[in-house]
Amino acid sequence: MSKLSTTEPAGAASPLAVLKAILANPTDLAHVKQYTTDDFTYVSLNYENLPLKKIMPWAGTTAGTQALVKTFIDVGRYWRMDDFTIEDSFENVDGAALFGRFTYTSTVLGKTVTSPFAVLARGKNGKLSYIQFMEDTFGTVRSFLDSGSYRIKSNPDGSTVDV
Repeated sequence: MSKLSTTEPAGAASPLAVLKAILANPTDLAHVKQYTTDDFTYVSLNYENLPLKKIMPWAGTTAGTQALVKTFIDVGRYWRMDDFTIEDSFENVDGAALFGRFTYTSTVLGKTVTSPFAVLARGKNGKLSYIQFMEDTFGTVRSFLDSGSYRIKSNPDGSTVDV
């Protein structure tokens, strides 16, 4: 259970409580908008990666609450959520973080993936101005892989790995 910070106005929810309230109904714009500032920024998976955006259109940095809501709507179109478990959380007066795991099954190919996740949120006075969501993007993208493999050459000894 989250506690209210002593530096917040009476009645203002803590950043962790606000983040959990958003995640309780993230596809309802009116619901989410009451918890975000007018200058809200959402970062999904990375700051900007155009090749990834072709696979996951929500990837990157976007402005406005509607971008966060659209992400959750789109994720629901691309995957079925089998599990979303919060394993730990932290907060301070200006922000909160959640850590956990989720299991999704891709709606097109029926491939299931489990990934850790981390969410960073910034805000105060009962509203969030920033949310950043991170996951094992390499793993989740593979739930969309129809055929083929990746040839990876990362080891300085010159060896390759086919995944």
